[in-house]
Amino acid sequence: MAVAAVDRPKPDNSSMMGEAAKAEPITGSRLRFVACVADDVTREAVSRAVAQLGWSNAKVRAGGLEAARRSIDITTPPSLVLVDLSDASDPVEGMHELAQLCGPQTHFLAIGSINDVSLYRQLVALGVADYLVKPVSSELLCEAFASAIRSYASPSEARSTQLFAFVGARGGVGTTTLAVSTAWLLVHEFKLRAALIDLDLHFGNLALSLDLEPGRGLREALENPERTDSMLLASAMVTQGEKLPILATEESLLDQLVFDGGAVAPLLSALSQDYDCLVVDLPRTLDAMGRQVIALADATIIVTDLSLSALRDAVRLSDLAKALESRAKPLLVANQVGADHRGEIGRSEFERGVGGPVDYAVPFDVKAMVAAAHSGKALPEAAGGSKAALELRKLAARLAGREEEKPRGGLLSRFKK
Repeated sequence: MAVAAVDRPKPDNSSMMGEAAKAEPITGSRLRFVACVADDVTREAVSRAVAQLGWSNAKVRAGGLEAARRSIDITTPPSLVLVDLSDASDPVEGMHELAQLCGPQTHFLAIGSINDVSLYRQLVALGVADYLVKPVSSELLCEAFASAIRSYASPSEARSTQLFAFVGARGGVGTTTLAVSTAWLLVHEFKLRAALIDLDLHFGNLALSLDLEPGRGLREALENPERTDSMLLASAMVTQGEKLPILATEESLLDQLVFDGGAVAPLLSALSQDYDCLVVDLPRTLDAMGRQVIALADATIIVTDLSLSALRDAVRLSDLAKALESRAKPLLVANQVGADHRGEIGRSEFERGVGGPVDYAVPFDVKAMVAAAHSGKALPEAAGGSKAALELRKLAARLAGREEEKPRGGLLSRFKK
């Protein structure tokens, strides 16, 4: 499992041994590692992992929580502790007591035989970096150890991954188009590493809009959050133009999919190891996962047209984000502005209805939309000089934190690497 806090400092996703080479210097002192593992097979796997990583100042011992308590010298607490919770009567309370004993300078990994998302979430809430379910290989342990060390890098070296959630006030307002366009601009103009995630597993068309075949693996990651890691997700992604990775799927309508709200946090956290920002296209059903994304998002972008029905639901979505204690006030983006067929009521009247201004207004541009649809490209790539693309650039600049940055040339399409 990966940690559930999306804004925690993130590790680089390099090779296992390369990761290990980077891990120790980041701690600021020589790594002190203690592992207490109950069974012989797992203990041997831990020993092999430690040897592979080259951690000379490491102790691997038999036992679980009690052994860990006895093994730790509180005058010089270890940097990283791996604890086997298999035999613990109350693993959460036990980990809490151990953390209190060691102090904030010690970081923890846990291992056990119970495959339980609820247990995982409780451990993460305590600050445990990862919970691994037996059996585990030395390779998996290597990856978990190195990631844990780099995850707790010093503040000067840390970076946060930004999470942007796009949700439509009604169907057909172009939420996916705006999500794709924004992600494309973040990558090609603002030179950020961005990934697109489509959480509508039945009807999502994010990949389809870019003329791509959806990958496989998103459903598995959501159904088995304890197994989610960046390598699994990378294999499930498809890529547009080699620079914009997309995580999407197309599940059978015969399958009724219900996911725990906590399933999405490990997925987002695993992806955040490799990207500066994650752009999520949310289904309007707003299940438990969708609500969790809004709660975690650094920006929630409500996409709407200027119709009366969209006005009502834009207000409701804004109220929901507030109720979920989202990190920032939602951005309201009016799309297809000027399209008579959308039943517009006028921008000023719309703004009075929602009780505030529309943050961005993307004009209805038939030529740009047709160019994007026919080419299977993001709108700013297919029609970089259009008025719609110019307004989308303003939105992307805000999300990238570069609102003052002026265009560096002519058409937006020139910004491609």
